[in-house]
Amino acid sequence: MKKVLYFFPLNPADRNSGSISRALSLLQYFRDRGYHVDFISKEHWGNYTPESKASFENARLANSLHVFRRKPVKTNPLTYFFGYKIGHLLYERQLKTPKGSIPNHTTWHLRRQFDAMLQRTRYDYVIISYAYWAHLVKDNPFLAGATTIIDTHDLLSAQHQNEEGFDRSVAIGDELYRLSFFDRIWTISVDETYLFSQFFPDRVDLVPMMIKAPDIELPPMQQRRYDLLYVATDNPHNLRSASWFFTEVYPKLDKNLRICAIGTIVPHLPEDLPNLEKISFAPDLRDYYSQAKIAICPMLSGTGVKIKVVEAMAYQLPVVCNERGIDGLPDKTRNGCSVTNDPVAFADAIATLLNDNNFYQQQSRWAFECFKNNFERAAVYQKLDNILENIAHGKSY
Repeated sequence: MKKVLYFFPLNPADRNSGSISRALSLLQYFRDRGYHVDFISKEHWGNYTPESKASFENARLANSLHVFRRKPVKTNPLTYFFGYKIGHLLYERQLKTPKGSIPNHTTWHLRRQFDAMLQRTRYDYVIISYAYWAHLVKDNPFLAGATTIIDTHDLLSAQHQNEEGFDRSVAIGDELYRLSFFDRIWTISVDETYLFSQFFPDRVDLVPMMIKAPDIELPPMQQRRYDLLYVATDNPHNLRSASWFFTEVYPKLDKNLRICAIGTIVPHLPEDLPNLEKISFAPDLRDYYSQAKIAICPMLSGTGVKIKVVEAMAYQLPVVCNERGIDGLPDKTRNGCSVTNDPVAFADAIATLLNDNNFYQQQSRWAFECFKNNFERAAVYQKLDNILENIAHGKSY
C-alpha cells in the first residue's frame, strides 16, 4: 500500500471554502484508490476543536490526523527559552525570507514535528499545500526517497500584491525558489500551469478540481425557489466584490428576483433586503444548486479557479461573473459564463438569461460540457492515476 504524508493547514471538516473543497477532493481520491494517508494540519489555522477533530476522523478521509502547533506551549519559561526560543531564532535567521516577499509560515517547532513524522514512517509521497510551508521539505534528510509534491492552490504573490511593503519582483522570485524544492508541482488551473511550466518545464502537473456529477434530477425551471444563487466566503476579495454587487448591480435588478446567499459572506451583506435569503452555513449545497436558475460570482480581484463556478457548472447553471470569475478555466468562451465588469451589463446578463430561454439553454449546455470535459471526478481520477503512475516509473512528461 502506497503511503502519503499530506499537509494542509485548514480543517477539511469545515467544508466552507474552495481550498477546503480542493483538499477534500484529494483526500477522497486517495481513499478511493486505497492509499494510506497521514494528514497533518495546523491548530490555529484549522480551527480545531475536539468536536471538529472527531468529525474529520469519523469521515475516514485519512488513516490518521495530526494537528501541529506553531510553537510549543509555554509552561516553564526556562525550558521554553532554551528548548525552543533560541532554536527558533536561529532557524528564522537561516530561512532568510527576503523583505517584500510572501510570508513564510514554517517555524522551527513545526519543522521538528514534521521531521518526527518522517522519521517514524517511510512515505512514497509527501504533499505540501501552499508555498508558505515549502521549507518543511527543503534539505530534509528524513524524506528517504519520497516524491515531494507542492499543491500550489494559487499564485500566492498575486494574493499579496496589495499589501504594504510588497515587492512583486522579490515575491515572485522567492515563490518560484520555494517551488524548486519539490520534485513535482501540482496546479489547479491552466493559468498557473502555463506560468510555472515556463520555469519548471518537466515538473508541473495540472490536477484540476474533481467534482462528482450530481446524481439528483434537477426540477423544472418554473419550480425552482431561487433566481440567483451566491456562494462565498468572507475573504478580502469576496468582501470587496460583494460590496460592488449589492451597491452597483443589485439596484438595477428586478426587485421580484429571489436571491439566496450562502457562506461566511452573509454577515457582511446588506440588511433588510426583502428578496435576499441568507444562509450562513449549509452542510450540503446540492439542494440549493438544484433549486437555483443562475449562479453569480462577482469577483473583482483574486486568482485561481473559482470552485463555486465549477460547482454551478456541474448543476448546469449558467454563471454571471466578472472577468476574474473565469480565471483558470480551460475554455474562456464556451463555458456557460456571461462575463463583464460593468454593473449595467452584469444586471442585463442576468435579465437576458431569465427572459431568453434559448440563450439560457445554450449557456446551461456549455456550462455542463465545460464541467464534464475538465472537472468531472471520474475523468480527473484517471488523469491523476496517470500522473502518479508516471511518477512511480520516473517518467517526465
